[in-house]
Amino acid sequence: MPFFPSLPDDAGIGHLFKIKPGHREGFGKFSDAVMRDDSVFSIAERELIAAFTSALNSCDYCYGGHSAIARQHGVEEGVFESLVDDINMAPVDDKLKPILRFVRKLTLEPYKNNQAAVNAVLSSGCSEKALADVIYLCSLSAMLNRLVFGFG
Repeated sequence: MPFFPSLPDDAGIGHLFKIKPGHREGFGKFSDAVMRDDSVFSIAERELIAAFTSALNSCDYCYGGHSAIARQHGVEEGVFESLVDDINMAPVDDKLKPILRFVRKLTLEPYKNNQAAVNAVLSSGCSEKALADVIYLCSLSAMLNRLVFGFG
């Protein structure tokens, strides 16, 4: 149930922009660019990262949406829970594990991010451009989680 009386009981992200319509276009362009523009990460991988970020933030609304889309693109159901429990044991491509460890830190302890954390990802073979994609993706997910929690 949304906190704002003007929002319907079944409010989704789109409803939030009725309160501040000027934010819709910029947010939509940014979201589309992060989630669907060219990237070394597939749609499944991007949705997996978004679902993982939302799970870490305990945002059931966003987790539900992103995990469903990731499953539509081939990610197995049990992957999400295992990622939250133990990235090292999760059934994901090994190339994603350093990235997901970085996402965990950026999500749960962003103030602890440092050069060593970035170097760990870059030394695993991830390019700067790919890591930038991950940072934008994690940040977009965290922002959406805060919107959901803020508006109820």
